[in-house]
Amino acid sequence: MNYLKGNLSGEALQNIEKQMEDDAFVKDAVDGLQQFSSDKKLDKYVNNLNKDLQRKLSIKKQRKEKRRLSSMSWIIIITVVILLLCVLAYAVITFVINH
Repeated sequence: MNYLKGNLSGEALQNIEKQMEDDAFVKDAVDGLQQFSSDKKLDKYVNNLNKDLQRKLSIKKQRKEKRRLSSMSWIIIITVVILLLCVLAYAVITFVINH
């Protein structure tokens, strides 16, 4: 952003220009950002991108939380079933031995 606004000088400016020479993606990105007619439109576009990214990350995080909770409930259910089977097996074995 500072490069586009002309706020860089010296080493920082050279670093950006070197990155543009070395990486076609960076050069294309800067060229695309220079297409905006005003700084306000560019700032608005960047803000919209950030909001969209935050929204998508939030949705992804919520899905991950749901998956983790559902897998925890399965672990609890399986543990309870195994414990009940152990108790049932103990009861059957003691009943068979005593009779």
